[in-house]
Amino acid sequence: MGAVGEMLDRKERPAYVRFERIAVEDKAASLAAGHYVGRDVDIANITPPYSKDVFKIKVPQWFAQLEQDMQNDRIPAEWVKSYKESYNAWRNGQEMPLSGTPVRAWGVISPAQQETLIQMNILTVEDLAAINDEGLKRIGMGSLDLKNKAIAWLSQLNDKGPLTQEIASVKADNAVKSGQIETLTRQVAELTSLVRQATDNKVVPLQVEIIPASAILDDEPLDREALVTQYTAKFGKPPHHMKKLETIAKELEA
Repeated sequence: MGAVGEMLDRKERPAYVRFERIAVEDKAASLAAGHYVGRDVDIANITPPYSKDVFKIKVPQWFAQLEQDMQNDRIPAEWVKSYKESYNAWRNGQEMPLSGTPVRAWGVISPAQQETLIQMNILTVEDLAAINDEGLKRIGMGSLDLKNKAIAWLSQLNDKGPLTQEIASVKADNAVKSGQIETLTRQVAELTSLVRQATDNKVVPLQVEIIPASAILDDEPLDREALVTQYTAKFGKPPHHMKKLETIAKELEA
């Protein structure tokens, strides 16, 4: 079975606890009122690992006992903390947290096998891996195979722990780099769009062919529109509207 399997066999598991609230008579209050007076009491139903026995105890009394056992090193502090968290979750109407990987929906075994284990209060894979001989007998045929599957699964999980963390780290780095590449790609696309818009909106100077004034003078009559165009292109502004065509032509030729 290997060192991991032996370690799991030796490891103790916390008891399965189910809480309930019952009504009990407050005798002193009943006598004072002259009729029945009840009060709510929270009860812890405790089932030792792999056992079918159930022990009932009032929650405050049980917690006091747990604190004493913890101080005497009979149970680990993590168990006490987990029990109290489960009780608080139950009081708030929440599902009580499990100590380990839930058997329900564990894909290694069939749904029918899952339900069988749950009915026996074997609620986690860790519970199944550490099951004792009494628990194996309660499960019956195939119990040892179920236990070995749980041990193998947890062993594989522990062996792949560092690799899983390394893969997760690489994926995180890749996600950051991918985000940086997407940002750079978007910025390049935006710059390219701006350059294209600037090119499309660029005013291209009007290319006007400069015709010598003498050529214009040789052809009668003088074309005022052509002269004005030539004048504007040369001097940057149109000639005064009162200026004669001959004057415009001479200034162009000067």
